Amino acid sequence: MAHLLNFLQSGRTMLTAAACLCALQGLLTPAYAASEPAKSAAASPPAPTSSYKPKPGETLDQVIAKTMANSPLSIVLLRQAFIDQNPQAIVPGKIPKLRKGATLQVPDHDRLLRGVLASVTPVPAPLPLEVQPQVAPPTPEDRKRWIQYP
Repeated sequence: MAHLLNFLQSGRTMLTAAACLCALQGLLTPAYAASEPAKSAAASPPAPTSSYKPKPGETLDQVIAKTMANSPLSIVLLRQAFIDQNPQAIVPGKIPKLRKGATLQVPDHDRLLRGVLASVTPVPAPLPLEVQPQVAPPTPEDRKRWIQYP
């Protein structure tokens, strides 16, 4: 939690603060949460759908390391995204295995990142005072019922 306060006090961007919140929840790698992103997520063009043909003996984690090497997202989140995107190419289990000869569809990294950041967006600010209901000040009768201390 102190790490989050340091980010907020240092005047970094809201994206970095949200990245820190994600890191606290285990969705981002600690290395990414400790560094400021080099470019804005909104400035990046949409990535085309890509595929990857794993080499014989290659594991899912090795595929993730090759296709999403610079990703700030945790390996657990990326692994689940690959499994969800390619149910026909991955044998489920404690350690997911790739089927021989299967071509993997690489998940859209920008969509994953937006989904993670959307899950930790701040709660909307409270209503302005003029919109909130007004409470009448206490009357002398109300004050008689208040507790008094010596």
